[in-house]
Amino acid sequence: MRYGYWMPVFGGWLRNVEDENMRADWDYVKTLAQRSEELGYDLSLIAELNLNDIKGEEAPSLDAWSTAAALAAVTKKIELMVAVRPTFHSPALLAKQAANIDHISNGRLSLNVVSSWWQDEAKKYGVHFEQHDDRYARTAEWLHVVDNLWKQDHFSFEGKFYKVTDSILQPKPLSRPRPFLYAGASRRRLKT
Repeated sequence: MRYGYWMPVFGGWLRNVEDENMRADWDYVKTLAQRSEELGYDLSLIAELNLNDIKGEEAPSLDAWSTAAALAAVTKKIELMVAVRPTFHSPALLAKQAANIDHISNGRLSLNVVSSWWQDEAKKYGVHFEQHDDRYARTAEWLHVVDNLWKQDHFSFEGKFYKVTDSILQPKPLSRPRPFLYAGASRRRLKT
């Protein structure tokens, strides 16, 4: 059995408690990650939202990717599972960032792939938000590009949402065959 927790990048996670004494700041998450590692925790999920959907949009919310990179440098054992929403990231650029964090962490990076859900946040950040089936189709293409860039050079792909031509990504991730991927969905894909 493995034990993990959600990193409080929004402060606390309870909607009905105003102050849980968990600050959404670097010093707090750094101390928590190091202490949880000492206690034997196996992993921490670093959620990716640009707005704080727990304590209110105006409350602090740490960036998942820069936080993960920083935590990778100050921890030694804990797996860093970073949530990623393909709607917000070019697959080639994210593959490069993730490979770099995988090296910083010595192979402790994993991804929690989420096909986005908060339309208002996307709008406020200038990101196009598609309907359910298109978000999942985008995620499938995105995963195909990321996975292949992690495994081979001179990769080309042209789909409905993404196009890469003769792409090279070096260094490849340390994790083999690639960083572990977690995914979930709120409902089954509708067939037409």
